[in-house]
Amino acid sequence: MTSPEAIRTLAGMGSDLKTEASPPRRIYWGDSHHNCYTSQVQIPPVSEVLAFAATHLDFYAGAYYTPRMSPAPIRANRVGSAPPAEEGHPAEMAAWRTQPWRGIFLEQIKAPEVLAREWAEFQEAIRGAHAPGRFVAFPGYEWQGDGTWGDHNVVHLRDGGTIHGVETLPELYAKLRSEDAIAIPHHIGYHAGIRAPRWEFCDETISPFAEIFSKHGGSETDEELIGLRQNSHMGPGTAAGAWQAALDRGLHLGAIASTDNWSNMPGSWGEGLMACSAEDLTREALWEAFRARRVYGVTGDRIELEFTANGAPMGSRLPRARVRRLRARVRGQDEIDRIELLRNGRVIATHNHQGIWRTPSGSAPTRWKLRIETGWGPRLGELPFLHQDWEGTASLERGRFTGWSPCWITRGQRVPQLNGATAAFRMRSHQNWIHARSQGATIFEFEAAPDAEFSLKLNGMTVRGRVAELAAQSRICWFRDEALARIRDFVGLEEKDLPRVDPIVYHYAFKAKLHRAIPEAAFAAEMAFEDDAPIEENVHYRVRVEQRNGQRAWSSPIWFEDLRAEAVTTL
Repeated sequence: MTSPEAIRTLAGMGSDLKTEASPPRRIYWGDSHHNCYTSQVQIPPVSEVLAFAATHLDFYAGAYYTPRMSPAPIRANRVGSAPPAEEGHPAEMAAWRTQPWRGIFLEQIKAPEVLAREWAEFQEAIRGAHAPGRFVAFPGYEWQGDGTWGDHNVVHLRDGGTIHGVETLPELYAKLRSEDAIAIPHHIGYHAGIRAPRWEFCDETISPFAEIFSKHGGSETDEELIGLRQNSHMGPGTAAGAWQAALDRGLHLGAIASTDNWSNMPGSWGEGLMACSAEDLTREALWEAFRARRVYGVTGDRIELEFTANGAPMGSRLPRARVRRLRARVRGQDEIDRIELLRNGRVIATHNHQGIWRTPSGSAPTRWKLRIETGWGPRLGELPFLHQDWEGTASLERGRFTGWSPCWITRGQRVPQLNGATAAFRMRSHQNWIHARSQGATIFEFEAAPDAEFSLKLNGMTVRGRVAELAAQSRICWFRDEALARIRDFVGLEEKDLPRVDPIVYHYAFKAKLHRAIPEAAFAAEMAFEDDAPIEENVHYRVRVEQRNGQRAWSSPIWFEDLRAEAVTTL
């Protein structure tokens, strides 16, 4: 194996991807695992959820949740009176939340009449939201069977699909073979055979890729790079169900990420997002890319990733070649830390992006990315208001805004309005529990010289600085007077009554953070590697990307195989 890593910083790479002998494609962003109808009543209506999804996603494949939750409370003679029985997700059961001991809940498929009614409502909302070229919506549902085959999201190409309430995965596959549908295994790294797949039963023609990151955590391997530690019932993660175990078996399985959340917030940042390289934004074009495995997953930041081998895109199956020329092009939303190339699950080359670029200076314009994050302040239940609205305008002395990227965790956000040298935006942050996120962000891309002045007006506060100064360190805005007014209003304490004024006021003040401005030299990179090591068996290559802020991306693999032997076998 030679290792002349032709690694260089890449300038000017956009979201239009062109590979050798291929039509132009774009990266489209979506959530293929947003759960709906998780309780007895879907609030808000799915139509409202989809209307917001269309503001920040390109496509949506919702997971109508087919099971119901039935509580089995603690017996009265064990801990006192039992709470009244309710159905729905435990987090939404008021009686359970007030009980110190809640018992257990039982999950089973909903009654046929409930399935029929809710599935019809869900599909009607999907039809109403679907707008080719602007926002693509697919109907889908979560299939769990008897719980021993791994959970799968069934996605239909067209409207009018049927929910198959069969118990086993082979039965489900048999039903789907006559339909335009795929079944996406998810949270695959749990205990195989208990809510995680047994790969010996996987049919890659119906399951062309797997969800390897979501709200649950990561299922790439059992190495705990990102572990499955969010669900105490279903954890811990194991090796047998992990994505790498499927690849080791020879399965041609791509990789995606999606939220798997119950929050009525599709595409919630940090919980997983699916990227798809397709020719246009239609069901048919996306479906072709799904089938071809031109898909990948990110944790939250929309990291643009192109990965090719001998000119073919990710997801391809190629005949064995004496030389494999591998190339990854990355355009992140923050400073790139490294790009890793893996062969059969082992890292064979790494591009460390740190230390090979410098922050530009002077008057020559370049591209930058600046993340504006809002939130913090009071915790849920402390002061009687639930959210804070933010209104801001960013301005450039010399330059122009060229794009934006959402890092939203709740609804209530608005699409920014870019107009040359100004960008107007509105955001909303919500109170949350002590260990849960209360912050959302929007990333702005702009073109300006390092010595150009940048200013931000946010909720009456103004921050100014040269772009180069913003690149050197972050800035924090905290709203002291507003916090004092709320403490006075809600608690009745004046500033003179507080034992430690600034620490206490700071705790209860809403804050905004202007992260460091990141130059294009830091957020765009390319890695090329030539592998001429002799191969006597099938191999697959894939790419991992990590930014300095911890956000990650995983490509689908590219396989080099003895396709002639396979052709003979299938004759």
